[in-house]
Amino acid sequence: MPSSPLVVALSGLSSTGKSTIASHLPTIFPPPFYDLTILHVDDFYKPQTELPHRGGLLDWDCAQSLDWPRLEDAVRSWRRDGVNNITAGSANPQPQSQQDDDDDDDDATAVPGDDETKAQRENGITPALVERLRAGGVPTPPGSADERQRILILDGFLLFTPSVPAAFRSLLDLKILLRAPYADAKGRRESRRGYVTMEGWWEDPPEYFDTVVWPNYVEENRGFFVDGDVQGRIDDALCEKEGVKVWVGETDGLAKALTWVSGEMRRIVKEKQQTQL
Repeated sequence: MPSSPLVVALSGLSSTGKSTIASHLPTIFPPPFYDLTILHVDDFYKPQTELPHRGGLLDWDCAQSLDWPRLEDAVRSWRRDGVNNITAGSANPQPQSQQDDDDDDDDATAVPGDDETKAQRENGITPALVERLRAGGVPTPPGSADERQRILILDGFLLFTPSVPAAFRSLLDLKILLRAPYADAKGRRESRRGYVTMEGWWEDPPEYFDTVVWPNYVEENRGFFVDGDVQGRIDDALCEKEGVKVWVGETDGLAKALTWVSGEMRRIVKEKQQTQL
């Protein structure tokens, strides 16, 4: 019997490593055992003219900036048909840097045999680590291609907080919240030169992180933490109730975060498979 498809939500504050981690998962969970798709939530922004404002600044970082019905339809299409319904040119993605970086400001494209890159030295994710995680996660070969475990990775800054429609949240099998220290996230965000949007070019105005990015993150995610302190202790009871897994090693680097995420994915795969026996 084919395995039930799984939707993994990889969410968190801007510049916490979401896209870098997501980019390595297809190698760690390879064919023919897995059929893994990455869907970037940044491809589901509303037109720039419809975005809200905060503190007098255009707000790319709130729930109201995203087209949730279209995103939900894409996830449902993937569950049903193994595809999503993004139409080229119709999305208004979060600004993409002109640098060779992803949204986490480091190089996630190194392949085995490459010399160590600056990004690898900074984030600790080396080809050797990725290979170890891949080797540790390959299950017994399936009987047929139909038994591959289909996984959709949703990479986005906001995926399962109270402002997100409940119908969309109900589609998520694994909810992961990545964290980074305030100063680190701010430094990474403000180090970017600018971004390409569907309408043209965007640069964060002065104080954008403190006026827009950080307040939105705090308001949306405070419920997962004791006394609403997003840099403090996790509210274990609430996170357990909501099925949210929070990365607690925000100062440990992306290599450990990737290891933890891949472990959580293996756990949910095993749980789903056991329920189908």
